[in-house]
Amino acid sequence: MPRVELTARLARDFKPGEKETFLFDKSLSGFGLCIHPSGWKVWIVQARIEGRTRRIVIARHGDMAHGEARRRARDLLARIQAGENPAEDIRKEKETLTFKAFAAMYLRRSDPLWKPSGRKTVRIYLQARILPAFGKMPLDRIDAQDVAAWFDAASRDKPGAANRALDILRSMMFRAEEWGLRERGTNPCLGIRMNAKKPVARFLDTDDLARLGRALEAREARWPEAVAAIRLLALTGCRRSEVLNLRWRDIGETSINLPQGKTGPRSVPLGEAARALIETFPGERQRDAYAFPRYAEGRAQDSLISCWRTVCTDAGLGRLRLHDLRHTAASQAVMAGENLPLVGKLLGHRRNETTAGYAHLADAHLVEAAEKVGSIIANAM
Repeated sequence: MPRVELTARLARDFKPGEKETFLFDKSLSGFGLCIHPSGWKVWIVQARIEGRTRRIVIARHGDMAHGEARRRARDLLARIQAGENPAEDIRKEKETLTFKAFAAMYLRRSDPLWKPSGRKTVRIYLQARILPAFGKMPLDRIDAQDVAAWFDAASRDKPGAANRALDILRSMMFRAEEWGLRERGTNPCLGIRMNAKKPVARFLDTDDLARLGRALEAREARWPEAVAAIRLLALTGCRRSEVLNLRWRDIGETSINLPQGKTGPRSVPLGEAARALIETFPGERQRDAYAFPRYAEGRAQDSLISCWRTVCTDAGLGRLRLHDLRHTAASQAVMAGENLPLVGKLLGHRRNETTAGYAHLADAHLVEAAEKVGSIIANAM
């Protein structure tokens, strides 16, 4: 086996022969290049390990530069000289589940539990942002430094998308621990602070709601179905998809029974005003028919948005989102004295922290509360 000055140029230009060829470096004994007849080249280390000669593949020639391969070889040879067996470590590393293989397992196990929109979202973020960074890495070797570097780079581009991707990755790592694929308490996403979110949520006070009601009434003749859907959104605090995809079989005398809410099946209580509104809905009330057939399953969304924007302009509400009606329901409930767990149950939240994010209290309400507290303490003193 020839010993040569194994340079980057020689490794690149050496032509394959009819048989497997080995080039070993003069200055770093044991470091070499294996050239297969097919033209495939790999960096290797050859040394005696536990009494016999072993060859350890470092990397493919095209995947690792000469300088990096030499440094890796020097480290391996030093470990061998110290009595270690890096060949065994490499074998174990090859047997370790990669993140890409784990991601396939994660999707297979989780798909039945998700709504179609959830499946689509996770797959988009996996393919676009997570797998390119971690797909080839062993699942149990991904650490906090790897995740922090990836998150910082992703945040420069789209901080909001980076937050969502980190949230998905965090959930995946928790599942890896539950399934025994990582050690407990090693989630590398913990401790990484999310990017600050722009405050976009709003809620309507009683004056805003009065103007909204008048504007809806004025546009009801043009958009009767859209106006009815918007009123039901305001009265129930439901999500837009939950209302627009309602079937008559889901509407009971005192509640709406959602078979596929965002957090799973749930029941939404109906107050007197909501029940009276539902009684005015036109159309045949067949069990499997949609309550809002024009807008169900994502149809005619431009018409719904046109109605909403026109109504908001008429009422002087600016660029308000339909989802802000949900914020309004939560905030009005809190200001009416309801506790967060109860409000969260009404809205279908799993965690109190989520409900707290919707409870935006008006300054006037806070001042009123402060006056009540101050009065009680003053009288008592």
